[in-house]
Formats: sequence, C-alpha cells, structure tokens
Amino acid sequence: MRVQLDRFEDSGWAVLTLYPRGGRTFDVPRELLPQEAAPGDVFEARFELDKMETRRAAEENRRLMDELLGKGEE
Repeated sequence: MRVQLDRFEDSGWAVLTLYPRGGRTFDVPRELLPQEAAPGDVFEARFELDKMETRRAAEENRRLMDELLGKGEE
C-alpha cells in the first residue's frame, strides 16, 4: 500500500493519504517517519502479522480476565 505525506500537525502527528487515490486520510506519530520526510513524499507501507505476539497478547488478556473475574481461585 502506498501513502503520501499530506502535512505535519503541531500536535506531533503526520497526516497521510492513500496514494494515488487520495480521499481517505489517517494520522501516524511523526516519529514513525524518516526525519527528512516532507509533505508530498510517497511511502510504501506494510503491515506484517506477528502471530507469536498475537498469541502472547491473547494469553495475557485471558490471564487478566481470569484474574478480574476471580477464576482459578478456590
């Protein structure tokens, strides 16, 4: 997926648009972009699934829910 840097916000966020279609925008923290990034720059964006971390997070969430609900305590 390609995105284009539209602008930087004073709040520390960068506003990106889908490229080349435009239309939809989304914000990302400024620090995720290269320091030399400037409005108009186009980036290739990728999302990679981390199955091990997903499993670890699900197990931790289950543990916390069990703790909150008092399960496992007899």
